[in-house]
Amino acid sequence: MSKFELPALSEDIRRDPADFIARCDARYDRIVNETAGKVADNLSCSPIVLLAGPSGSGKTTTASRICKSLERAGIHSHMISLDDYYLSVDNASYPKLENGEPDLESPHGLDVELLNRQLAQLTKGEEVEVPHFNFKVHRRDPAAARPLRLGKDEVVIFEGLHSLNPMFTERNPDAFRLYVSPCTDYYDDAELMLPHSVSRLLRRCVRDLYHRNAPAIETLSLWANVCRGERLYIRPYAQQADVAIDTTFGYELPVLSKIAEPQFFELPDDAPQMALVLAIQRTADRLPSIDPELVPATSLLREEFLQ
Repeated sequence: MSKFELPALSEDIRRDPADFIARCDARYDRIVNETAGKVADNLSCSPIVLLAGPSGSGKTTTASRICKSLERAGIHSHMISLDDYYLSVDNASYPKLENGEPDLESPHGLDVELLNRQLAQLTKGEEVEVPHFNFKVHRRDPAAARPLRLGKDEVVIFEGLHSLNPMFTERNPDAFRLYVSPCTDYYDDAELMLPHSVSRLLRRCVRDLYHRNAPAIETLSLWANVCRGERLYIRPYAQQADVAIDTTFGYELPVLSKIAEPQFFELPDDAPQMALVLAIQRTADRLPSIDPELVPATSLLREEFLQ
């Protein structure tokens, strides 16, 4: 596990924040391009890439960037979200929590049979109808399904929370496997200040605020169940990955905490998440502030989480 030492991180930011942001983004771009090269090397074994990671990890942007890197190398690529393989929540076989509510974090909410069948068909060069799940009505829209057949030297990336679940990897042993997540903790004098999972929480808070108009208290109230799903269904299979990409950016804590902080002030003092919020604020206060406007349009943070 990587770590940021707060004094060194603070000095990097203070010296030249724009240059520091550029260096962080360049690190990520370099890793993405190196990974695309490994995907290309695996093409003779399988055209399938399975890309997984927990909520807020930057899966969609990373998959898209790998596709673009492959295209520059002359390898045509496609990207499919596992979200489109969800069953309707009113399906009788949809998994339930102990309280009877749908378990939205479970991989068994996916149409496993359909996905495995289509992975096999695509590997053989056969055409499939890729489904489309309409989240507004919580069911698939047959009219929005699209045909896909892989030509010679073409790649398809399936990205989603559960792409590395054995239900899929065991049936596709030659597929290239990727795990994407922030993996860098925040330390000060060997003391853990914030775990890397906080990066994803802050990203979710900001994304929910900007794109769903949902206050931080709502995001925080759901976080325990999100972490439960990660612990049960995602993290146990991370070690299966051929490549793990750390999507932490050294500048994100001061940028995202600045946006989320006004929302945190609205939390009641007895909120269960208050201890975590105070830890985020204490750590962010140790770092120089960064104007969010310095984050370029090409940044993963800008593309997925900021306005």
